[in-house]
Amino acid sequence: MDLGDLIRDLRTARGWSQGRLSDRINARYGTALAREYVSRWERGAVMPGAYYLRCLSVVLDVPLAVTGGSSGQA
Repeated sequence: MDLGDLIRDLRTARGWSQGRLSDRINARYGTALAREYVSRWERGAVMPGAYYLRCLSVVLDVPLAVTGGSSGQA
């Protein structure tokens, strides 16, 4: 499974929209992540960087290794 599909599956399993996921990240980390970036991640148009991989891991409550954040990108 590619990372975009994984992000989408984890997000939808929680019943969250792309906007809600970006809002959760923004609220916890003080970022200004737009919903459109979540869409780009899910479509595979761009890959989240190491910082956002860590954010996704925490907000989606999955180990960092699940999002690929422990593959030497940090």
